Amino acid sequence: MTVPPSQTIDAAITTLREAGISSASFLVTLGSGQSNPWSDEVEVEIDYQQVPGWCAPTVEGHGGKLSLVRMGEENLLVMEGRHHYYEARSYDGVIAPLRISCALGVEKVLLANSVGSLRSELCTGDLMLISDHIFFQGSELEELLQAEWPSGVRTFYWEEGRKIVMEKAESAGIELDEGVLFCVQGPMYETAAEAEMARRMGADVVAMSLAPEAMAAAAMGCRVVGISLVTNAVGGSDLAGPDHDEVITAAATYRPLLDKLLKETVPALAAAPN
Repeated sequence: MTVPPSQTIDAAITTLREAGISSASFLVTLGSGQSNPWSDEVEVEIDYQQVPGWCAPTVEGHGGKLSLVRMGEENLLVMEGRHHYYEARSYDGVIAPLRISCALGVEKVLLANSVGSLRSELCTGDLMLISDHIFFQGSELEELLQAEWPSGVRTFYWEEGRKIVMEKAESAGIELDEGVLFCVQGPMYETAAEAEMARRMGADVVAMSLAPEAMAAAAMGCRVVGISLVTNAVGGSDLAGPDHDEVITAAATYRPLLDKLLKETVPALAAAPN
C-alpha cells in the first residue's frame, strides 16, 4: 500500500496535536545507536506506537520516540530510530512518518544512519555526507515515489544544503568526507564479493536504510540532506564479520561527534531558503 490512508494521517495528526505537536518545518531521523542531540531541549516526546500509522522499530538501537524541539522560529521533529524495509518487506512503515511529518508542515529533512565502510581510508567513527546513492533494495519504486517520478537526472540530495553542512563542519573543526551510499535490503550483512561489487559500482559506504526515505521525501517536495556515521568495515577477511552489537557500540562511542555536527548544521539548514 505504502501511502497511508487519509484517515490514518488525520488520526496521526490529531494524536500529535493532542500531545502538543501541532506543526513543524524540519525533520531529523536518527539511525542505529544514535540518540537525540537536543534531549535537554525537548518540549514534547511521544512513543511511535502511540501515533496511528507510525510503525515502531523492532530492531535494537532504535529508540522509537518522536520529539519536538523548538529552534528559534522553527519547530524541529526528531525521530530516534526508524522502521526498516526488511522488518516487513514493505515501505509502509518507512514512508508513513514522512507523510505525517509533511502533513504537519515539514519541508526539510535530515536523515542520519550508521553504515559500513567500503573504503580502507574511511574508518570507524568517521562521518560522511551523502552526495548520492545506489539503490539495491525493494522493487516497489512506483509506490515508494508515490508516482512522482523526477524528470531528467534524479537528484535526491539538496546541493545547497550539502554546501552548508560542509562549511559548518569545517568551521567547527569536524572532519567530514563526502561519498556514495549503497543501500541494500538487509538484514544480513554483505559478503566480501558483494562488498567488492559495491566498490566497483562507485559506492563508499553500505547500509540498509536512508535511501528510500530520501527518495520518498524528495518526491514529496522536501529538501533532503543525508549524513552517515561509519560503525564498521565491510567485506574484510574476518570470517565472523560485523554484527549489530558492534554497530550499536560504535555508534554510541562516536555519537558525540555526530551530535556536534547536527547541532552545528541543523539551525543553518533550517534558516536557509528553500
